[in-house]
Amino acid sequence: MRPGNVDTHVVTVKNAGVPVIGLLTANFTVTFYLDATTPGAVFTSTEIGAGRYRIAMTLPGTAGWMSIFITSNAGYTVENGRLFGQLEAQDAGSIFAVVVRPLSQLAGASALASEVPISLNANRRKVLSVSVVDQSGTPIDLSGYNNFRFTVWDQKHVATVYILNTGITGSALGVVSWIIPETASFFSQMDAPIAAGDNQIVLYYDMIADAAATAANTECIFRGQIVMTRYEGAA
Repeated sequence: MRPGNVDTHVVTVKNAGVPVIGLLTANFTVTFYLDATTPGAVFTSTEIGAGRYRIAMTLPGTAGWMSIFITSNAGYTVENGRLFGQLEAQDAGSIFAVVVRPLSQLAGASALASEVPISLNANRRKVLSVSVVDQSGTPIDLSGYNNFRFTVWDQKHVATVYILNTGITGSALGVVSWIIPETASFFSQMDAPIAAGDNQIVLYYDMIADAAATAANTECIFRGQIVMTRYEGAA
């Protein structure tokens, strides 16, 4: 649930076990508790029959843990009159474009040093781009970064098997773009598994760069696994 939105909740009102009909908004009290505060409650009720009422509530304007209690001013029993939950600053709809990765790219890394998996076919050129955003979905300005380096490590994450330090760009919109050529030396890591009848191996990589064009400010932009499989056919 998002702060400031309207949420609906259905309750049943009874008196000595008999459904009560004909109640109006003024016949109910709705009390909010948000963390340690008690924000004012704005709500309306709509009778939907057989003593059942739909309560439409305007949620408090800030995020936090919410408790709601719906009672009857006449002392009737209100069934299902309690509601608990978290008011989230971001809902699924607002971050959908960030967390759902299009098939055409690797967009969706969140903040610096996030894990971004890469899948490659051995001995094939690969054009890649990764969008780097903060927790609110705002792109991280990478235009002030330079000396980008894409480093691939072996399966034990001990030896460096490939370094690419040219042709990598970072934009003000947080997009890092680079191309892995089909002649990349780490593709040879696939040779032994192919000979042994295996179809893939897992390597590791990181993308680093110098913030503010300062070598002393080297940061990990993103990192992750590379899953490399047999290539499709003859080169």
